[in-house]
Amino acid sequence: MNKEGKVCILIVNYNGTKDTIECLESLQHINYRNYEVIVVDNASKDPQVLKEYIDKTRYFYLQLEENLGFAGGNNYGIRYALNLIHGIDYFLLLNNDTEVNPDFLTPLVKEIELDSSVGACCSHINYYSQPTETWYGGGDINWIIGYPFHKKHAHMLKKASDENFLTGCVFLFPKHILETVGYLNEDYFLYFEDVAYSIEIKKAGYKLRYVPDSLVYHKVAATTGYQSPLSNYYGTRNNLLFMSKYAQKHTYFMFLFYFILKNCIKYIVYIMKRKRGVRLAITSAFKDFFLQLKGKREHNFYG
Repeated sequence: MNKEGKVCILIVNYNGTKDTIECLESLQHINYRNYEVIVVDNASKDPQVLKEYIDKTRYFYLQLEENLGFAGGNNYGIRYALNLIHGIDYFLLLNNDTEVNPDFLTPLVKEIELDSSVGACCSHINYYSQPTETWYGGGDINWIIGYPFHKKHAHMLKKASDENFLTGCVFLFPKHILETVGYLNEDYFLYFEDVAYSIEIKKAGYKLRYVPDSLVYHKVAATTGYQSPLSNYYGTRNNLLFMSKYAQKHTYFMFLFYFILKNCIKYIVYIMKRKRGVRLAITSAFKDFFLQLKGKREHNFYG
């Protein structure tokens, strides 16, 4: 590359000051120079420490009055950047609980500059707590069960490849995607926004590129699952929403049979475990989906 394109890095924070600061500190050591960083705080309970830290840097800080979720927070940051930052070529969505390798950004930008058919690209992502173990090495979707999944091959055992979905954990796209595809869908609020945006980019005729030359570490537990009522609610409702919009008709009905059966079993298990909040979350998710209630929803799963 003769001239580095300008990258606007967007980090959405919600009650994660320590992780966000550590992410910002890792960005200070990258060897890519033409970039800006916008931290969007999604109405955290105590944002003062983070604000004071960012005030001492060259980064931008946006304080929201309410939690807009992943899609809403990033969309707000994108609009802010387009109005106030000159000459942006790329946007990079970056989870606040990541730390980046110094050379992570150059391969992502290079991949798009060398192939105009690429609409977005993503790094190889390892667990922060287990630095040699893969968290994301490409992504696909099992449409029968409605499950987007991460490929788990070891870092650098595979070349750059086209995938069916890219995780929003590290998601670089050129600015013109906003004109052809639009912004992230805020109907989801939490979970499935990145899968839906990946599908929209592919529908517009672009490729989704996994780039193993770029390495990022994600602070996520090696074993995860929907445990809280909140994650059960959005995970369930948004899985239904995503599949109803993007799955082929015959596949959707097979998924629906599987998904209802799966959640009936979950419901029985949570009765045995006496977890009333999760049971309420599951029933509320189905109810809101069939009533077409989208976006952020206020539920009391603990009352």
